Amino acid sequence: MSQVLDGILKKTIEEDFTVNTEYVSERVDIDNREEEFSIQLNYSNGVNVDMVIKLEASVDGENFSEITDSDQNITDSTGTHIYDIAGSGVIYIRVKIEVNTGSIDIDKLIYSGKRRH
Repeated sequence: MSQVLDGILKKTIEEDFTVNTEYVSERVDIDNREEEFSIQLNYSNGVNVDMVIKLEASVDGENFSEITDSDQNITDSTGTHIYDIAGSGVIYIRVKIEVNTGSIDIDKLIYSGKRRH
């Protein structure tokens, strides 16, 4: 019996916080997603910004590895980065920001995709 596609897996972190040292988001369980999913990061109020956003993935939720070629440079004071990711066998994903210099305010971090039940 096939599973029914019934909605959108969506998790949003909407509280503003400042990143000025390495930041790693909480892990998000994406196990019930259907194929593709996306991640959007909105930021503002950057000062002297030189940072790199990376995605990390895990099967067990404890040991994470960087997703190859996921690096996105942040050098502007305000912006949005979106990852659109094709099917994957991982169960957990998280966002990591490495700070070379400066600070930014994270306004929103959204994980979104279709899911099956």
